[in-house]
Amino acid sequence: MASDAQLRAAMASTMTGFAALVAALEPQHWDQPTPCTGWSVFDVVDHVVTGERFTTMTLSGASLAEASEAQVGIDPQNPDVVAQVNEAAAAVLVAFDGSLDRIIEHRVGPVSARRVLGFRVIDQLGHTWDVATAIGRPVALDPDALAVGVDVARAERATLEQSPNFVTLLEDLDATRDPQTTFLRAIGRKPSSPRTGPTVR
Repeated sequence: MASDAQLRAAMASTMTGFAALVAALEPQHWDQPTPCTGWSVFDVVDHVVTGERFTTMTLSGASLAEASEAQVGIDPQNPDVVAQVNEAAAAVLVAFDGSLDRIIEHRVGPVSARRVLGFRVIDQLGHTWDVATAIGRPVALDPDALAVGVDVARAERATLEQSPNFVTLLEDLDATRDPQTTFLRAIGRKPSSPRTGPTVR
């Protein structure tokens, strides 16, 4: 399993990559459908920001009820979406400072901050690919983050199965020659071809 340092590095890397992808979005992209069933590009970006802010609250001592009630995604009145993505990312990274052994309230039950960090890594990686695929942009995810993501996805298969967007079959956990394909299959995505293009970090 990934070390705490590897988890933190993967989180930072995937957040940087996601923000860079959002910065490349054009107005016509926001309504595009994504591989995340039923979600547009806007829905995915909004989900990621909402997740970061929810996690920041729970890591900062809020109860599950408080964080759920207060969770806020993209502010449509603020045209600077990239700034909103970066602000949410920076806040949650600070919130993860300190011991990852501390227990917090989460939708799946009481869990360690370490497990939540793993959840965020695979969420960011998967949704970066979702958005890139939706707009037809080739993407090669950070290989170090992918290695962490594969470890987390395999360890958390039972948890992922609770989400309709992450349903997998046992054979989806088999390794492939391409680390990105291995990760995407482990979270229920079906990449149609090997990755190409610059690495999104």
